[in-house]
Amino acid sequence: MTKELFWHDAYQKTAVATVQAVLPQGKRVVLNQSIFYPQGGGQPSDTGVLRRNGEEFKVLFAKKTENDISLEVDHSGLGSGDTVECVLDWNRRYSFM
Repeated sequence: MTKELFWHDAYQKTAVATVQAVLPQGKRVVLNQSIFYPQGGGQPSDTGVLRRNGEEFKVLFAKKTENDISLEVDHSGLGSGDTVECVLDWNRRYSFM
Protein backbone atom coordinates (compact mmCIF):
# COMPACT_ATOMS: atom_id res chain seq x y z
CA MET A 1 0.00 0.00 0.00
CA THR A 2 1.49 3.32 -1.10
CA LYS A 3 1.73 5.99 1.61
CA GLU A 4 0.28 9.16 0.06
CA LEU A 5 2.67 11.89 1.20
CA PHE A 6 0.89 14.61 -0.82
CA TRP A 7 -2.06 14.44 1.61
CA HIS A 8 0.24 15.26 4.55
CA ASP A 9 2.19 18.08 2.91
CA ALA A 10 1.10 19.48 -0.48
CA TYR A 11 4.30 21.57 -0.55
CA GLN A 12 6.72 18.62 -0.24
CA LYS A 13 8.94 18.64 -3.34
CA THR A 14 11.25 15.67 -2.73
CA ALA A 15 11.21 12.34 -0.93
CA VAL A 16 13.12 9.08 -0.76
CA ALA A 17 11.15 5.93 -1.57
CA THR A 18 11.60 2.23 -2.25
CA VAL A 19 10.33 0.51 -5.40
CA GLN A 20 7.78 -2.05 -4.21
CA ALA A 21 6.84 -3.48 -7.60
CA VAL A 22 7.67 -3.18 -11.27
CA LEU A 23 4.68 -3.80 -13.50
CA PRO A 24 4.86 -5.54 -16.92
CA GLN A 25 7.20 -4.01 -19.50
CA GLY A 26 9.12 -2.25 -16.71
CA LYS A 27 7.77 1.23 -17.35
CA ARG A 28 5.27 1.29 -14.47
CA VAL A 29 6.42 1.18 -10.87
CA VAL A 30 4.80 1.23 -7.44
CA LEU A 31 6.65 2.95 -4.59
CA ASN A 32 6.20 2.46 -0.85
CA GLN A 33 5.39 6.20 -0.59
CA SER A 34 4.65 8.91 -3.13
CA ILE A 35 4.69 12.69 -3.43
CA PHE A 36 3.11 12.39 -6.91
CA TYR A 37 -0.61 13.19 -6.90
CA PRO A 38 -2.48 10.78 -9.21
CA GLN A 39 -4.91 11.95 -11.86
CA GLY A 40 -8.46 12.11 -10.56
CA GLY A 41 -11.45 14.31 -9.93
CA GLY A 42 -10.55 16.59 -12.83
CA GLN A 43 -7.04 17.14 -11.46
CA PRO A 44 -4.16 16.06 -13.74
CA SER A 45 -1.43 13.90 -12.28
CA ASP A 46 1.88 15.23 -11.07
CA THR A 47 5.07 14.66 -13.06
CA GLY A 48 8.75 14.82 -12.13
CA VAL A 49 11.69 12.43 -11.92
CA LEU A 50 12.93 9.43 -10.00
CA ARG A 51 16.70 9.34 -9.47
CA ARG A 52 18.72 6.22 -8.78
CA ASN A 53 22.51 6.29 -8.65
CA GLY A 54 22.75 9.26 -11.02
CA GLU A 55 20.23 7.87 -13.53
CA GLU A 56 16.96 9.73 -14.07
CA PHE A 57 13.57 8.23 -14.89
CA LYS A 58 11.00 10.84 -15.93
CA VAL A 59 7.62 10.39 -14.25
CA LEU A 60 5.10 10.87 -17.06
CA PHE A 61 1.89 9.94 -15.27
CA ALA A 62 0.61 8.90 -11.83
CA LYS A 63 -2.45 6.67 -11.48
CA LYS A 64 -4.34 5.51 -8.40
CA THR A 65 -5.16 1.83 -8.29
CA GLU A 66 -7.03 0.02 -5.52
CA ASN A 67 -4.38 0.40 -2.80
CA ASP A 68 -1.40 1.88 -4.62
CA ILE A 69 -0.21 4.64 -6.88
CA SER A 70 1.55 3.47 -10.01
CA LEU A 71 3.95 5.76 -11.82
CA GLU A 72 4.61 5.55 -15.54
CA VAL A 73 8.27 6.33 -16.29
CA ASP A 74 9.95 7.09 -19.60
CA HIS A 75 12.17 3.99 -19.68
CA SER A 76 12.64 0.67 -17.91
CA GLY A 77 15.50 -0.16 -15.59
CA LEU A 78 14.13 0.17 -12.07
CA GLY A 79 13.90 -2.96 -9.96
CA SER A 80 11.97 -4.04 -6.91
CA GLY A 81 13.87 -2.93 -3.80
CA ASP A 82 15.63 0.00 -5.50
CA THR A 83 15.86 3.20 -3.48
CA VAL A 84 14.95 6.30 -5.47
CA GLU A 85 14.89 10.03 -4.86
CA CYS A 86 11.53 11.44 -5.98
CA VAL A 87 11.58 15.00 -7.32
CA LEU A 88 8.28 16.70 -8.08
CA ASP A 89 7.85 19.08 -11.02
CA TRP A 90 6.95 21.85 -8.59
CA ASN A 91 6.08 24.48 -11.21
CA ARG A 92 3.45 22.16 -12.72
CA ARG A 93 1.98 21.22 -9.30
CA TYR A 94 1.86 24.86 -8.18
CA SER A 95 0.13 25.97 -11.37
CA PHE A 96 -2.76 23.58 -10.63
CA MET A 97 -3.13 24.55 -6.95
